[in-house]
Amino acid sequence: MDIQNMISEYANWLKSKITVVKFGEYYELTTPFLDRYNDYFQIYIKQCLDGSIEMTDDGYILNNLINSGVSLNTKKRKGLINNILKNYSLELHNNEIMARGTIDTFPQIKHQMVQAMLLLDDMFELSPENVKDFFIDDVQLFFDKNEIYYTKNFSLIGKTGTQINYEFHFQRTKNKPERFCKTINRINEQKRNITIFNWIDTLEKRNNEGNLIILLNDENKIKTEDINAFKSYSIHPILFSNKKEIKNMVSAS
Repeated sequence: MDIQNMISEYANWLKSKITVVKFGEYYELTTPFLDRYNDYFQIYIKQCLDGSIEMTDDGYILNNLINSGVSLNTKKRKGLINNILKNYSLELHNNEIMARGTIDTFPQIKHQMVQAMLLLDDMFELSPENVKDFFIDDVQLFFDKNEIYYTKNFSLIGKTGTQINYEFHFQRTKNKPERFCKTINRINEQKRNITIFNWIDTLEKRNNEGNLIILLNDENKIKTEDINAFKSYSIHPILFSNKKEIKNMVSAS
């Protein structure tokens, strides 16, 4: 694989799909990434008096969850939200997801903001009658019950300088390479593409060694084209219902 070329192509695609409109002191940046209603994620950016930049989602993600009937006031859910924001170096102010940085760090901050927005938007099944917590909780419970040892919320800086987060990490053993694990509740094109880009960036930093395991919640619809796209980059997509294959991939032996 020509990894550098693939990173460049991805960056060029992002650049061509982003639109910007100025509103007062803010610039409204419309990304090519979609929420569950097929609306584009929008980020608002302004430059502060000290020259730093401030970025916010204007409260869209969390307020949208609340308006959909999801309660975010439980201790557990507050903890889950705070963990996501911490992993992506973001802050929360009055339900707004926010970040501060410099013009030089804008690409990394924007990438981290989009990843957090995608994850938070996906974190709940939004039926008011049957509100479910993270798919990641089911995965962690499975690992714990089967005495599969892992590092949770594993972060690293990729080759491009972007912070990348994986829900689980498994150390290299005598028989298996280092393994990273990403959980995806509802797969779509943008989650697939950003996951592939992050993996390419990870491989560059890890000297092209290691495996990426994608655990997919097959209670939701999964397209064959998404499975094939992961496999074309030597990524291992596994349906969560296939517990035997998961054990084979993540166990130490």
